Amino acid sequence: PDHGVKTSLYSKEVHTAARTMISPSVILLLALPVVDALTVPSVFSAYKSRPSSSFRSSVQKSCYDKRTTHCNSFLALSSSTTVISESRLVAPNTELNESLQDERLLDDDNNESTGTGKFWKWRNHDIFVDVRTPADDTISNSKNKPKVILLHGFGASTTYWRETMTKLQNEGFEVHALDLLGQGRSSKPYHAQDGDGRPATFPYKLYPKETAVVTIDENQKSPIPMGKNTNTKVYYSINLWANMIDDYARQCNMDEVILMGNSLGSLVALSAATGDFIETPNDIDRENMFGYLAGNHLGEGSRVRGVCLFNCAVGLNSMNVLKNPDFSAIERSVLKGIFGVFNNLIFDNEPLLKFALDNVVTKDLLRDALKSLYTYNPEQVDDELVDSFYYPAKFGGDGAIEAIRQIYTNDAGLTPKEMTAKYPHILDKLPLHLIWGDSDVVTPIEGDVGTFYCDRVANNRGGKGMTTLDVVCGGHLLFDDNPSDTNDSLLKWINKMAL
Repeated sequence: PDHGVKTSLYSKEVHTAARTMISPSVILLLALPVVDALTVPSVFSAYKSRPSSSFRSSVQKSCYDKRTTHCNSFLALSSSTTVISESRLVAPNTELNESLQDERLLDDDNNESTGTGKFWKWRNHDIFVDVRTPADDTISNSKNKPKVILLHGFGASTTYWRETMTKLQNEGFEVHALDLLGQGRSSKPYHAQDGDGRPATFPYKLYPKETAVVTIDENQKSPIPMGKNTNTKVYYSINLWANMIDDYARQCNMDEVILMGNSLGSLVALSAATGDFIETPNDIDRENMFGYLAGNHLGEGSRVRGVCLFNCAVGLNSMNVLKNPDFSAIERSVLKGIFGVFNNLIFDNEPLLKFALDNVVTKDLLRDALKSLYTYNPEQVDDELVDSFYYPAKFGGDGAIEAIRQIYTNDAGLTPKEMTAKYPHILDKLPLHLIWGDSDVVTPIEGDVGTFYCDRVANNRGGKGMTTLDVVCGGHLLFDDNPSDTNDSLLKWINKMAL
């Protein structure tokens, strides 16, 4: 639908976009290594393709007017009475499955326990995992419920899923939250060179095996246990993390899974659910390759019962906004130039990033930055949350700098819109639920991604009402900012669509 925003607004939009980018980017330089803000990912797109005025009015009526009293209800934008049939399971090729297992070399004996979580050994890296199991497995037939995997956004960790994990655990679900490679407590490898994070040969691989892995003990002074940094070639991408999640589900022998992601983690969930991370040479048919979670290219053999996205991002970084078809060639060139300048001056400037982490980032600075993202209940920003952002950034060493540098400058990957167009046979059938914070300034619902999903829901683009969307009072981290309304929306969807 025509949302009434024309490209004739070029000069105003470019000026506003540039101004918006400068301020958050400087703040991000100081605080974002530890704050889940794709900053600029969707701020540009907020000026294009806005939802209709009636949509904005409905959101304002149900949320904004109730903010002073901490609104107790959320706006259900759509609902579905569709009965979900069981997925048709197709057994993967035995020879292929064995070769994939050989490539992963996953070993439970290498998993180290620490505190409420443990480190899972993945390709010589330590991946921090927090697993919660129901206290009473008789609750609501918990043994038959799908496992839940939680995927955080950029710079975050398992910690900010605390309210979500507790609620799902109490509802009888087994919940697995992972710190993505290069973030949180997980290992932060560096010295990345060539390679793109995608499989190079059959069966698919992330990167060549090293004859020896050098462990870097630079983070031993951290007050919290952290994975050892390794001298390994890694190219960060959405698909690299999706491959990691697929391996983890395989290692845990999960039969059925619900994937949930916030911001950047939403794209990881979509890649894992569709098998987009599987890249094949031209002479190998994708139909014969199976992801453990996704099944084949049609979703046959899929173990994914549903996907829930919290404030979905536009890509690995901001550069995916350049794909907005409403931009003219001139606008796109100008914005591309702005991105290039900021990447060269800031995000691809390792000495500057290191200086910021070592000398500028403080707990007080992070606390203030986080409170700006917790628009519903800033008091949720406590010491536990601040520490979970502070220590990985402060004690991550060169690996933390490398992760930040790459995430901001690497290829942004597919947008949610591109992912949907590429895998209609999967995403048109898969229960997909979006929960959006009404005051999210990082990935606003009026941006490209929010508009795309609002249109998809309102006009039933996927068919059969399989995509649903709720708006709740809250900011970018709404599941910790306003857990009551967010969990209500989440559980209603799970019970109706994913069980």
